[in-house]
Amino acid sequence: MADPRVCAVIVNWNGRQVLGRCLSTLAASTCQGLTVVVVDNASSDGSQEIVRRSFPTALLIENRRNLGYAGGVNAGLKHALAEGGEYALLLNNDTEIAPDAVSLLLEAMEKRPKAAIAGPMIYYYDPPDVIWSLGGRISYWSGDIRHVAIREHDEGRYRTVREADYVTGCAMLVRLAAVREIGLMDEGYWMYNEDTDWCVRATDRGHAVIVVPDAKVWHKVSMSSGGGLTAYKVYHRLRSTLLFFTIHARWYHWLGIVPATAGRTVSFIARQLVSGRKDTALAILRGAADSVLKRERRPTE
Repeated sequence: MADPRVCAVIVNWNGRQVLGRCLSTLAASTCQGLTVVVVDNASSDGSQEIVRRSFPTALLIENRRNLGYAGGVNAGLKHALAEGGEYALLLNNDTEIAPDAVSLLLEAMEKRPKAAIAGPMIYYYDPPDVIWSLGGRISYWSGDIRHVAIREHDEGRYRTVREADYVTGCAMLVRLAAVREIGLMDEGYWMYNEDTDWCVRATDRGHAVIVVPDAKVWHKVSMSSGGGLTAYKVYHRLRSTLLFFTIHARWYHWLGIVPATAGRTVSFIARQLVSGRKDTALAILRGAADSVLKRERRPTE
């Protein structure tokens, strides 16, 4: 029996160094009928030529400007929806995927009609046996969004399919029938937590979000935002987290969110100043201020 039709959507922004490997691992997938769409967010590093030259069967969508992660994903999802496929696989350009990962995700979804979104076990690329994400949990009282099992060595504890509050858009399989119901990603996030928002919107509609540990992906963490801890990453993570809770938290949750977030922010600033990172300390302050004042800063700012 043929696999359901899956459209892989990879959003790329200046990912020339990693995009080719990502596409090569997708090409080795055991999933039959897998098509690939690369959505390029106005890269300036020649990424587009890699797709044209080395992966001619992939569809390349070239945006004239950087639409952010959610905007790029939505461009790919619109194509997948128009083509009438059954699933979309969202995959970061800085990932490498096991050959059977898509098939295992499909198998889990086909057995669970209520599941709208499924995520794999995601490891750090280096070291490759350390978990980066096994889905995640949301704490509405403390304003915290956190990956499950992050930085744990995989010792075989996690092998059963389980539900999660969210799975990361770094790698997720989405049922397109559910997308038609819950809508596309919210582009107001720019980057970070648009995937969490999407998962919560799905569960609010009665769908399930699941994690499939036997499906494996390796993530070269934060390559598109510069790698490591950058001011850009710090700014957008706080801004997007506050936006998420502004949308989804109840008024009484803010009695816990405000002091908990303030405490974490002050502690972070102190650690950054002690280590000489004035840039990241200022970035988190800008993120907090811009969230309150509803200002946005794009990559060119």
